[in-house]
Amino acid sequence: MCATTVVLSALFQRELIRRKAAQQTMAVLNAELRQLATMDALTGLGNRRQFDEILARECRRAARVGKPLSLLMLDADHFKSFNDRYGHQQGDQALKLIADAMQTALRASSDTAYRIGGEEFAVVLPDTEQASAETVADRLRQAVLGQWMPHAGNPHGLVTISCGVAVLSTGSSDGAAALIAAADKALYEAKRQGRNRVQTAVSTPNQPPYIVLSRI
Repeated sequence: MCATTVVLSALFQRELIRRKAAQQTMAVLNAELRQLATMDALTGLGNRRQFDEILARECRRAARVGKPLSLLMLDADHFKSFNDRYGHQQGDQALKLIADAMQTALRASSDTAYRIGGEEFAVVLPDTEQASAETVADRLRQAVLGQWMPHAGNPHGLVTISCGVAVLSTGSSDGAAALIAAADKALYEAKRQGRNRVQTAVSTPNQPPYIVLSRI
């Protein structure tokens, strides 16, 4: 009986170890699947799904704690022309270059970058006011320009980006949709004014966002 008890205990202990190892393996696999579901495979940045989740969460947090929240929307300039001239494989390289430059230029651990579709990118900047957001945006623009990747279809002769900045002011009740719309409007204005520049949309009481800043 004693021998049987020892054998059963050993078998039970082995089964516990096996189950624990299986649970750990499953946890790792689930984490990898979650990462794949929220990561852009080409650039390694967060994808649109993760962007939407993080921005909505940060909007709620900003409203709750009374802190500003800034959003940057970035777009590769004349990207269709780049693909037509150099091919889609080189276009992928250009997108990777932009993503790498963005990652290098972002310094705060809370600042997060995303590829949200095609040649369009976004950066969420928690606890960041307008002046600081504009500084980050221009640093990103210069980081991409500083890679010196040739682009004959761009008047600047290099791969460049345009950037729209929008700020969710302290105490604002606007949500993610309004912030995206404002940043998109600023990005469109940056494109209209010649690209390779930063534009900022600012909301005033009872008025939609309007453009107040332009710089090369």
